[in-house]
Formats: sequence, structure tokens, C-alpha cells
Amino acid sequence: MPNGRLLFYTPGLVGGGAERVWALLAAGLHARGWDVTFGVDYEASENAGLLPKDMRRVLFGRGHGNAVRTIARYLKAERPVVAFAAVGASNLKLMLAKALARWRGAAVLSAHGRFDAEGRFLGRFSYASTPVTSRLAARTVVVSDDLRDYLIKRFRARPDRVTTIHNAIHLPPADHVPSAAELAARPDVVLAVGRLVPEKDFETLLRAVALSARRPHLVVLGDGPERQKLTQLAETLGIAGRVDFRGYLNAPWPVFREAKMLALSSRTEAFGNVLVEALGHGLPVVATRCGGPEEVLAEGRFGRLVAIGDVAGLAQAIDATLADPGDPAPRRARADEFSLDVALDRFEALIAEVRRP
Repeated sequence: MPNGRLLFYTPGLVGGGAERVWALLAAGLHARGWDVTFGVDYEASENAGLLPKDMRRVLFGRGHGNAVRTIARYLKAERPVVAFAAVGASNLKLMLAKALARWRGAAVLSAHGRFDAEGRFLGRFSYASTPVTSRLAARTVVVSDDLRDYLIKRFRARPDRVTTIHNAIHLPPADHVPSAAELAARPDVVLAVGRLVPEKDFETLLRAVALSARRPHLVVLGDGPERQKLTQLAETLGIAGRVDFRGYLNAPWPVFREAKMLALSSRTEAFGNVLVEALGHGLPVVATRCGGPEEVLAEGRFGRLVAIGDVAGLAQAIDATLADPGDPAPRRARADEFSLDVALDRFEALIAEVRRP
């Protein structure tokens, strides 16, 4: 039976993939019998529903200095055996709180993306401090081997303390996966999921949909600062009637069951949660070669890969995929390699490695 308290910390459970994964991991370890506390700087509702009602939650408070002091008080009073941090400046804040509290437990940091996808100063400073924090922390967990190599080569992370654990992905029951004939019979609906921000490059996807010979319908799940710009671009391209911006959905799975394929047009992607979610629903995928997708799709064995920003190449890949969506079964088998249980096993092994006797 697991023993010892764990802390999972992220600034807020907003509608991002990393936050979703963090909540799923915390809930999964809680279900396995661990005493898990989930800490945030501020309240957010998008992914909060993934946490069980009986899990203890703590609010550290806004303001980086205030949050560091509050986390330090928590560490000193509650003495978790391991504390995990994710997203933005949380790695740096956890390490500062550990020093302030003189806490002797294991701090496990994490990286879910690259430096150029981090827009805030303190988040970028967290990357710059990697040469120090990766040596002081018990481990730094990264979500792909590609990201591990990136941190070691660009930010001089300590190699023996950087561990790859692929993201834990919510998968539907296997009997929800369509047959090849059922998938081929679906209308030409292309699904895209992600925050509407520049690094996701939805502009390239819209232009590819406009160029596509099959004239598919595009459903976009996600929200963000580029929504108005992208809506206007769809109108300019003459495809506004074929593009449906549905915003962020806590439970998007019914939309996966409507789609014939998924397209990802990102400029940078450390892993690509939505790729695994699509594979888990049996969907064929087209993605850019932007880091994580090559790893998830095994260099094209489980989906088509195109160059970043290649509108014509993306349009051609979409057309080819819609024309022949293929067999869902191998894709589902690939998705199972990234299941929540696989990730939880890896995290429990990591806890056993780093916790003090």
C-alpha cells in the first residue's frame, strides 16, 4: 500500500494539455492509494473537474513571491515525500520554496514544452536556470526523448537526472473504436485541437483546408488570443461556412467520434497529447514535424508527417487521409502504449527511486 504524502503543483488548472495531464496523474495516484494534495496559485475551472472530490486541494495565492512563501510553509508543515511541479515558473518556485523551508523531501520538476513556446519572463527564466535546477532537483521529468535531448543540449540539464515519461492520455474504451468501414463512411470532418496561439499555427491549417480538393469541414476545439484573427482569416479564405470554432471543451470525446481524421499544424510540440487521443479513437492523423509528433507517430508509421508551415503539403496529406483513412486497430494499439496506467507505473517507480528512506 502506498505511503507518504505527494504534492502536485501547477499555477492553475486552466485549459491546457499539460494541466490536464497533471490532474490525471494526481487523480490516478490518488486512486492507487497515495495521499495526494493538489496545489495551485489560483482557481481555474477548465480541468478542475478531473480531480476527485475527496482529494485535498490547497490554494497558494497569486503573486510569485507570495506563492513561494506559501509553498514553503506547506512543505515545512506537511512534509510530503515528493513534490511535483509543472508549467511556467512552477519549477523555479518549488525549488525556491524548498530552499526557504529547508525541506528535505524530493522535488521533481517537469518540462512540457520548449523555451520558445513559453511567453512569460519568469517561465523563460525557469528554462535559463535549468543548469542549476536540474542538478538540485531529484529529477526533471520530460514528456519525450526529443525534449530530453533539447534540455540537455541547449540548457545543459544534467543527463542522469532527466527522465522521459510520456504524457498520460485519457483513452476511450476499446469497443468505442470504429471499424475501418465505419470510419471510411464518416463525412469529411477534420478535427483540430489546441490553444489558439501562434505556436499552434492554425493559420497554416486554415490555408490548407482552403486549398484541399475535398473541401472538408474543419472543427477546431480550443480557445485563445488568436481566435478573432483566425475567424477573420477563415472569412477571407472563403471557408467560414466550413470552419467551426467550438472553443475549449472539458469532455471533447463526442467530437472525436464525429471526425474522420485529426490534423496538427504546430510549429513546436514537445509531445502532442491530442495525437494520442486521436489514435485512441482510431482516427488517422496528419501532423507537422515539430518534435513530439515524430516520436508519437514513430516517424510516420502511425500517421502522416509534413514540414512545418507547408500549406500545400498539409493539404495534400489531408486529402490523401480523407480518401483512405485506413485501419483504426493499429492506431489504437499504439495509443495504448501511452495510457494512464503506463504513466502511473512509471511515476510510482520514480517515487520509489527518489524518496528518502
